[in-house]
Amino acid sequence: MKRFEVIKKIALGLSLALCFQGSVWAQADSYPNRPIKLIITWPVGGFADTLGRTIANQLSTILGQQVVVENRGGANGMIGADAVAKSAPDGYTLMFQSITSHAINPTMYGKTPYSTEKDIVPIAVVASIPMLLVENVNFPAKNIGELIAMAKRDPDGISYASFGNGSASHLAGALFTNQAGIKMTHVPYKGGGPAITDTLGGQIPLSFSAFGLALPHVRSGKLNALATTGATRSTLLPDVPTIAEAGNLKGYEMSIVYAVWTPAGVPAPILNKITKALDQVTASSAFKEKVAADGGEVMTINTPAESQLYFQKEMQRLSKIVKDGNIKAD
Repeated sequence: MKRFEVIKKIALGLSLALCFQGSVWAQADSYPNRPIKLIITWPVGGFADTLGRTIANQLSTILGQQVVVENRGGANGMIGADAVAKSAPDGYTLMFQSITSHAINPTMYGKTPYSTEKDIVPIAVVASIPMLLVENVNFPAKNIGELIAMAKRDPDGISYASFGNGSASHLAGALFTNQAGIKMTHVPYKGGGPAITDTLGGQIPLSFSAFGLALPHVRSGKLNALATTGATRSTLLPDVPTIAEAGNLKGYEMSIVYAVWTPAGVPAPILNKITKALDQVTASSAFKEKVAADGGEVMTINTPAESQLYFQKEMQRLSKIVKDGNIKAD
């Protein structure tokens, strides 16, 4: 009798498991059958917003359902990320966020209202965009070597702008000063636009700027480009060196790396559909042209496992920069 009960329980368990598996595959077969929300963790108008909207538009075509953009800026991306973390893991809520911002928030803020590593998972790393270190044309240092020499003669006497406290441009400056063994005064702005405006006007001499934002001013001669923060020179400005080569700073590199994320727990068959669609997006000429126009390169880390591994490595690297630079939340 006992043996019969055990067999009965095993059979029931298998039956329930098969039913659950069948339900998951049925959901995947019908996915998506309603609009998908893409939360962009920055305000409307910046490069991150326009790149995220490029992804949303192409996903709409590929998946056959509208992908609706919702901008939720603030707190270095945490407001939008918190909304995603609290969303149902059904594939109908995605997030477009930089790995840079998402990775440093736990270290900079001490804690976040969600688990950065457990509640939200990256499923595809799609683009890497370097920045430009630009200067007002009247600033006396005309190359990285001269800038380092000036900063050593006058510690904290030179200021640089970033597009926000704890932003990628702030980290670019912190990593530069740390590796060069100098001190400069960081001045955070509320966005790259105001930072560039003040650099053009001479209110601040230097800015770690988004590439595409600074590029027109460099080409017109209104700003000087000292170096790019990327690992290699940009094809858009081939005569401008990297900070690593210009300052003899081995291993220096700070680019803004963008990824698409989902709440943890989305069924694998649905994740597979989304990542295959994202693979088509990053392979498209429209996406490649958008990224290239801003001095970046397309990345094709398009599986959740590879994306998570990349994110973990970046978390370790960026957290060290935050700690070494004593970067704190506002």
